[in-house]
Formats: sequence, structure tokens, C-alpha cells
Amino acid sequence: MAENKKNTKDKKGDSKSKGAPNKLVAIGKIFLLVLILAGQAYLAYVIVDSYYPSLYAKMNEEEPPEMGTYMMEQLVVNPANTNGRRYLMVEISLEMHLEHIPLMETNNPKVKQDLIEAFSSRTVSELTTAEEREVLRQEVTDIINSSIGETSVQNLYFTKYVLQ
Repeated sequence: MAENKKNTKDKKGDSKSKGAPNKLVAIGKIFLLVLILAGQAYLAYVIVDSYYPSLYAKMNEEEPPEMGTYMMEQLVVNPANTNGRRYLMVEISLEMHLEHIPLMETNNPKVKQDLIEAFSSRTVSELTTAEEREVLRQEVTDIINSSIGETSVQNLYFTKYVLQ
């Protein structure tokens, strides 16, 4: 019986000795987490403090360019696989930088040719769905920007879009 009491005391003593390292490990994890967060906060402060003045000056030194509207001539094309029985009539209005409008006027034949190729390569089903029209709008914007050699088209509007 004396041995049983001794065993229960040892078991209780073991549980107390196991609890102290567990608490120490938990406190150590919390300390490391706080240390990492404090290090990240300090690093973010140093980065912002060193780069913010130059970024602020750059953002405020020049005004955004003035925007203008350029109306393109009406284009009439035959969509793909229609054998000339159907046609698409498109008129495009561009919102672009005022300084790039002369570039658009000088490159107008090249732009028109590229647009005719883009529109005539599409099938009727691709030209009628709204989702495909958004894809087409982005493609036309890219074609115009690459044709004039500048990224100046901010918005593109189909002012006339007739598929017969």
C-alpha cells in the first residue's frame, strides 16, 4: 500500500513537471510571433520612410494628359463564313490623349486595314454575343495602340454596330 501511494505521488509530480515545459513552449511561440510581427512592422516602416518622398514627388510632378475624342470613319466588312451575304457596319469613337490624335490621323490607313482584318476574321456568332463584343473591344484597342505605336486609347466606343 505504501508503494501505491508512492506511485500516485510520482504520477502527480510527473504531471507538474510536464506542465512547465508546455507553458514555456507556448510562451516561446507567442514571443516568436510577436518578434516576427514587430520585425515586419519595422521593415515596412523603413521601406515606406525611404521610398515615400520620391514616390510622392513623382506622382505629383506631372499632370495627367488631356483627353480628346477621335471619331473613326465607318467600316463595312463581311464576317467570316458568310459568302458575302451578311455584313457588319461599325463606327468607332476613341477616347485618347490629345497629343496622339495626329498620330492616329497619319496612321489611319494602316489602322483601318488592321481593323478590317480583325472584323472580317470573326464569325457571325462571335459578332453577336455581348461577351465576344467585349473581347473584340479589347482586341480593337490593342490593334489601334500597336498601329500608332503608343498606348493612348483609354476608352473605345462602338457608336454604330449593325450586323445585317
